[in-house]
Amino acid sequence: MATAKVNGIDLAYELRGAGAPLVLAHGYTASKEMYDAQLGPFAERYRVLVYDSRGHGESEALPADDPGYHLDTYVEDQLALMRHVGIEQAYVGGLSMGGMIALRFALAHPELVRALLLCDTTAGMGTSGQWAANHAAIETLVRSKGVAAVMRNLYAQRAGGGDRPRPQQIPAGVLAHIERLDQMSADGFLGAGRAAAEQDSVLDRLGEIEAPTLIITGEQDFFRDDSERMKERLPEARFVVIKGAAHGTCVWRPEAFTATVLDFLADVEAGKPVAGREER
Repeated sequence: MATAKVNGIDLAYELRGAGAPLVLAHGYTASKEMYDAQLGPFAERYRVLVYDSRGHGESEALPADDPGYHLDTYVEDQLALMRHVGIEQAYVGGLSMGGMIALRFALAHPELVRALLLCDTTAGMGTSGQWAANHAAIETLVRSKGVAAVMRNLYAQRAGGGDRPRPQQIPAGVLAHIERLDQMSADGFLGAGRAAAEQDSVLDRLGEIEAPTLIITGEQDFFRDDSERMKERLPEARFVVIKGAAHGTCVWRPEAFTATVLDFLADVEAGKPVAGREER
């Protein structure tokens, strides 16, 4: 693990492998360890950069009300970190909040994105009103009990989304993530949560994206309908449903997630069309 001072903040990161760069951003309350199952296979073909976004993992957490907790700032953090390690153009992706970062990165810096990976994510949640209404209660609880106390029950409840069936067994990667929640600071949790909740939807801008795009969603992911809407705006994208997976396909079904990404990138490199829909 290395640390870099970029965009005014200390970010922890890991850089592994050789070849074309692949940059991956993790989800809200997660860390670069979310991609532990993918890092080895990906690094056999690519120069992989994973990192802890501000307020997460071993990266710096500013006070919760700091204006740096904004998705535009997360985009610029990633850009600065890429420049720090000497990455110019890259395959850029992320899961959940990381996918929100990746999507906005592609809109802000299209010339730097060779292909785009949007995993278990949305173009805009529209939850700023809910966040504002519940913020005081959430802050009181998280500062007195810790992040894990707030999130553990939520993760158990969100094993499935809507009326879709829930997986019967929680895999080791999900359990490991839940255990790591104890390491997240209240400031990081609150600041990053506000950044995600207050984002503006970019659904109407998806037509600007020219990079080959992969959209991955879990069969029971609560963002699945959002992923479908993104596919409607990106008809040339590849849309893959990971069966038996809830939110966080890279930890629910790591082998299927890894193979989906590697197959997509191989087709991009071979100049093959990527459009289509499939289940894995």
